[in-house]
Amino acid sequence: QFQSSKNLGIEVTDIDDGLYRDADDGSGDSQLNLYKRFGLLSQLMFLTELRKQLCAVAAAVEDDQDAGVLPHEKFPDVPIDDDFDGSITEGSLEADDAEEALGVASRMVKPLLNWVRSREIDIVDEVSPLICHNEQRWSSLKLFGAINSSGDQMHEPSRVNGGDSMIRRMIQGGSGVDFRTLRVGEAGNSVIVVLFGKQDAIKWLMTNETRNDEAEAKARLKLMELTRVIEPITSSDLSIPKSYAASHPSTESRYRFVDPWEVEALESRSGETASAALGRGRYQTLSVGLIANSCEKIVRAAGGLHLLGLWSTLKGGITLTKALCSAHPPWERGAGGDLLMKKGFLMEPSPYDNSIRQHLYGNYLFRRLELPQRFLALVQVELLDLKNVTSPSGSSSLTAYALLRLKRQGSSAPLNHKARSLDSACTQARKISKQSSGPNSPASWGSLVRFRFPLPEGVNCEGRSFDLDRESLFKGPPTCLQITVYEKKFMSDFELGGADVNIDSLGSGGQIEEWVPLRAGKDGITWFARIRLSLRFELLCLDPSFDASETGKKERCPSVGLKKISFLSRLGAHEDHKQGMKNSISTPDFGQLLTWG
Repeated sequence: QFQSSKNLGIEVTDIDDGLYRDADDGSGDSQLNLYKRFGLLSQLMFLTELRKQLCAVAAAVEDDQDAGVLPHEKFPDVPIDDDFDGSITEGSLEADDAEEALGVASRMVKPLLNWVRSREIDIVDEVSPLICHNEQRWSSLKLFGAINSSGDQMHEPSRVNGGDSMIRRMIQGGSGVDFRTLRVGEAGNSVIVVLFGKQDAIKWLMTNETRNDEAEAKARLKLMELTRVIEPITSSDLSIPKSYAASHPSTESRYRFVDPWEVEALESRSGETASAALGRGRYQTLSVGLIANSCEKIVRAAGGLHLLGLWSTLKGGITLTKALCSAHPPWERGAGGDLLMKKGFLMEPSPYDNSIRQHLYGNYLFRRLELPQRFLALVQVELLDLKNVTSPSGSSSLTAYALLRLKRQGSSAPLNHKARSLDSACTQARKISKQSSGPNSPASWGSLVRFRFPLPEGVNCEGRSFDLDRESLFKGPPTCLQITVYEKKFMSDFELGGADVNIDSLGSGGQIEEWVPLRAGKDGITWFARIRLSLRFELLCLDPSFDASETGKKERCPSVGLKKISFLSRLGAHEDHKQGMKNSISTPDFGQLLTWG
């Protein structure tokens, strides 16, 4: 909803779209439950720190010979009672030797240890409970809000939705929305992006959604921009030549679709934790300051300045973040030793799917405590070697490079210079020297590519979106590595072949290495590529500044899509002005979804 505010004109509030209900109680008093959880966490951290200090004192042994090593030398006539009742008395602390002294210390602090353990057990269900379907549904949908340039209240849309249902209908044949292809990059080696015009979208919304209300149609588009369902692209975002700008002075704003699981091809290792607008979210590099700020408001409201001081002294934000990162999902806590079978078939999820599920559950725990920390997935691809099966003694030296992208299983989009998506990567051409054959032969290629993608909001721990329209358009994370290898030639590069590599066996923190057959059209398989894949997850923070200016957001979290489009447009940009786009492929696979009458 949009509500007026004295300072900003618009106040960002939660959207009650009927999808989310707090599963903790029937009254919907989720804020009190949140304070309760942080109060329990503060108590547990204090008891844990107290336990460490008391255990260190109780287990200490005096080494000074003059003072005496053992307590029984001072009290030789007092026997030790084996039936220790937990009370701390003068006689109960005596011991005959160092080993017995440690035993006495253990019995002394045992009541405290039991108390801490009971607190740990009590807090498990509060912080990392079993998964409730309703509790996951859109629990963090606070993105619907906007401020216009004049600061006046915008027109409130009569119906708020995620925007994917409108996209699904726009791409149908006869919708009246004209989709065009933007090619950026060098001629013959360009990246393709599918765009649609702002005015076409407004006309479609007025006809099908807003009953000819232009103000509401514009508000709908603005909401879709803020939630990054679509992303605007203007001539100012393109590094186009002056001649093109002069011949196209009135280029209207266009939009591109944003995949919630959008993949970014990283240029360097530093990009793994860099701030960016990726998928439907804006992420900032994780820092101690962001962690502390995310907890400060909640802890202050739960217990005032005294609790906040204790929380800061105990480094509560860092401790809580580490604890949630290491929390086991419920299906692992109750897992037995037997494999899940159904009609003789193994029903266990693949290591890749299970890794995604584990970290989606981790995101759910952070979201449940209203913390901005989120996991992003990182896939690293190492190209180790090339081998020609027609030359058993080893192929001669050649200069090769590869095009790579992560895609969903079943996608038939080609990967070549004529049709390459925005999320693809191109390695530098490297000379591959002649190497001896064998599984343990040294790497001769040595190219490396990194990809990352978010684990988006609005999905359950299986990766399925609660929005059926969104699920039909963007179904789950990428599950396949697509690779095409080329030999660098003077005049025209020669394609050695391509392959789709299933990554189901890739687990978090692990790696797989294999020889992949490269199929080259009618020529069959003559080349094999040796690749190594690894998967891990990095923790970043969602940008909480929903009411910040668009300029501030772009500077703090630059869009990975716009950044790449702007960079490639320096080498050239061309927009196909023909009606329709039957031969175009968008990012990531949107061209397959478009139909024409």
